[in-house]
Formats: sequence, C-alpha cells, structure tokens
Amino acid sequence: MQNLIERVYDLVESREIDKAVIVCLRLARAANDTFNIVMFLRELYPDVQQLKSAFHQETQHLNDDVRQHLWKETQERWIHERTFSQGISPEEEGRNVLAMGVGDLCREIENMEKSIEDLRLPPGLGEYDAAAFTDQNARLKGQMRLKIRACNEVLERIRTRCLYYANRLDGQLAAEAHASDLVSKVQQEVHNFYAERCDPAFQSLRKAASLMGSTNAEDHALLLTSIRRAVKAAADYHFPPQSEPVVCADGVSRVLGDEQYLNRLHEFCMRDFDANASRSLLRAEFEYLSAFVRRLNDVASKGVHATVTELEARQGLLGVYLFLSNVIAKLTMAEGATR
Repeated sequence: MQNLIERVYDLVESREIDKAVIVCLRLARAANDTFNIVMFLRELYPDVQQLKSAFHQETQHLNDDVRQHLWKETQERWIHERTFSQGISPEEEGRNVLAMGVGDLCREIENMEKSIEDLRLPPGLGEYDAAAFTDQNARLKGQMRLKIRACNEVLERIRTRCLYYANRLDGQLAAEAHASDLVSKVQQEVHNFYAERCDPAFQSLRKAASLMGSTNAEDHALLLTSIRRAVKAAADYHFPPQSEPVVCADGVSRVLGDEQYLNRLHEFCMRDFDANASRSLLRAEFEYLSAFVRRLNDVASKGVHATVTELEARQGLLGVYLFLSNVIAKLTMAEGATR
C-alpha cells in the first residue's frame, strides 16, 4: 500500500488527476474501503449503466440495505462535488452540475483551449465582417472559458480528495505499524518469559500465533486448541494442580485439581498480587479470558454446536498475551521489591 500512496502523491503533484483517481481506486481496494471504492468509481464511470455494473461487482458481498445506503450517500457527495452556484455557461443557465468523468474533464479542457486558439480572425475580412466575427467569437470564447474554469474547479476538488485520501491512509499505516510494534513487543516479552520457565506454554503460544490468519478449517481448530493448552500450561506453572481441597483467598474451600486450571489461575492472581487498581485490571482481563476459554471448552464438548469466529479467536489470543504480559509485569515488580 505504501507504494500506491507514494504514487498518488507524485500524480497529485504533477496534476495528473485522472491517473491519481485510478491509483486511489487501487488503494481503496487494497484497504477494503468500499465507500471510497464507489466514490472513485463514480469519477471513472459517468455513464450510469457502466457505474451500476461496477457498483454491483464491488458491493455484492453487502446486503441490499447497505448497498442502497452506499449508493445514495456516494451519489450525494459526488453531486455536491460537481455542483456550482451558477450555470456552467450562459447558454446552460440552471444546469449547474458538471457530470463528466475525470478523463473527459481533462480532455474537455484541452479541446476547449484548442477551440479558442482556432477562433482567430481570418485574413481578408472587411471592417464590418471582422467586427461581427470578433463579437461573435468573443461570446463563444467567454462560454468556453467558463466551461474551462468549471472543469478546472472540479479537477481541483478531485485532486484535493485524492491527496486527502492518500494522506489519511498514510497516517493509518503509520499508526498501525506503531500498534503492530507494540503487540510484537508484548508477544516477544511473553514468549521470552515462558521459553525459559515453562516450555509447554511457550510452544502452545508460538503454535497459536503461527496459525493466526490461516483460512484452513483444520488450522482454525488447532489454533483454538493451542490457546486452551497455552492457558492451561500457564496455570500449571503458576499454580500447579492440588491433590487436596484448597482454602482459597475468599475463605471458601475448593477442589483445584488438573481440570480446574482456570480456577487455579484465578487463585494465583488473588494470592500473589496485592489488592489495588492494577489488580482490578488484571482481574478484568482474566474474566474476559476465562469467558473465552470456557466457550472454547463448550465448543470442544460433545453435542454443543457453538462456533468461534476467526475474529473471536484473534481477540482471544490477544487477550491471552495481554493477561500474561500483565502477570509477568507484576511478578517482575514483586521480585524487584524483595531484593
């Protein structure tokens, strides 16, 4: 995408607006930005039938209500961008919408300028004929210059929109890169901690991360299994299974055996970390993680037909990393305080 953004900048700077629109269309497709795909299609397809065909192809994944809203919204914005307060020329008073494709706008300006150049006074005309010719051509030239000004104004609006769109996506990519670096840092921190202390947790986390983004159904199922295994392995490390009932931090006696790994992880957090605002955040993270893992257990159970979407799986894995990163940070602080 970055190459396309740089290309838009170059074309906008050189005022090659028609080419800039085509690159912006490619950019919108790369960003899965359906609204701007349709907006840039409107610049390229002034013919309604051609536009409807392209619109249908680009929006067939949407339902009818969304498509209808998208068509209306982009049409209103396109008309507003092409509208002038006065007629485009004295001959077209009341017709104040310049409905031409961006390529036609560029060619129209060239043709008008050539026509103005051609309206020269022919040699050999008499005084009265020359005056009449000049008067008539002055009106024609005035109309053409009004049309040229209208075309240039629309092109400038489109040029500004192309620049804004490229600049907006440029900023988004920079922000996403920063967020990606932050997630990578958290992931690396968690991997380093468990690679040295609990290899089963490390291997399960690494496996789950490697499967993220796969469209294979088997990989999706393995990803969910790896998340469950990673959480259980972390629980086994921080609070191993107990053979006898345990009096928990809330004073209630509970069985905290091998199968009760979520309860063991919860008890570990309640026992090892002081009650404060940061522990409240850790508890909230654990409750989200616990709800997700319990759902995974339900999905894995016989006779339960629930499903977990790819989005939920991604959010669940991210929740594992954030929770474990918080645990590691608190353990590190506790170790530092005892030294």
